Amino acid sequence: MSFRHGLVQPPGKLLAAALVAAGLLWAPGCSSRSQERGAAASPKGQFAEAEVRDTTVRNVTEAAVEYTIRPIFSSLGTLQRTLAPGAIDRFPGEAAYDIEFTNGVETKLYRLDKGTPHSFRLDNQGLLELYQGAHGREDVPDLAPFVPTPMPVVEKMLEMAEITAADVVYDLGCGDGRIVITAARTYGARGVGIDIVPERIRDSRAGAEEAGVAGRVEFLQEDATAVDVSPATVVALYLLPESNLLLRPKLEAGLKPGTRVVSHNYSIEGWADKLVASETLADEKGTEHTVYLYRR
Repeated sequence: MSFRHGLVQPPGKLLAAALVAAGLLWAPGCSSRSQERGAAASPKGQFAEAEVRDTTVRNVTEAAVEYTIRPIFSSLGTLQRTLAPGAIDRFPGEAAYDIEFTNGVETKLYRLDKGTPHSFRLDNQGLLELYQGAHGREDVPDLAPFVPTPMPVVEKMLEMAEITAADVVYDLGCGDGRIVITAARTYGARGVGIDIVPERIRDSRAGAEEAGVAGRVEFLQEDATAVDVSPATVVALYLLPESNLLLRPKLEAGLKPGTRVVSHNYSIEGWADKLVASETLADEKGTEHTVYLYRR
């Protein structure tokens, strides 16, 4: 049995390193947060609202997942759960939880912090793993946890996309808004950031004000899979591989021919014929990242 207080890692060494650097990936014996697919604890201040949120467990795989969960420091017993594909289980957010499941090779045990979202996904080896999620809403897909793109990578993405003042840059899953803010500040472009998490939208708007580009960018709390992308001349992505695949039909149907799509670390499956260039670079800490440029 393996035990970790917190999260695991999603596919890809690059994302794992980015998560560790961002404090999002939990490792044995560490107190930190995760994404490279991993379950649980969230960083302080992630949820700014005063209300208690549910702890949620989502199944993003194509098979039912069996697991057990038990509130910590509570007289309540262990619950045996079977989670159908696409379903979400919700638990009162007042308590932290221990969650246990098997992936066919080993049994995993994680600590889930109070009021945090989590998703069962498959790792690089195709094994079941639990990762921190972005939100616990049932009406919107969870595309990826928030992991900031390092600024050298932001600059490379915009450089490869050949941004000009005539461009409208959409960032689907914009996080703190740094990509569209940089596009507006450096190139004079207009930008639209989309994120479903209200904290990310507040941070983005504050960042735009601080950078002096609030008049050139806007940030919308919307579902990235449902938003109208037709005004975009450039689309930026830093999501997971399955999320890129989920968005592909929308990009194919909604984007005008010639629109550039630039993706951090993950290619878009089925778009090999649209790939214009890819480039690998190191961030300030020496971690390598790959940028993929496509043309619709």
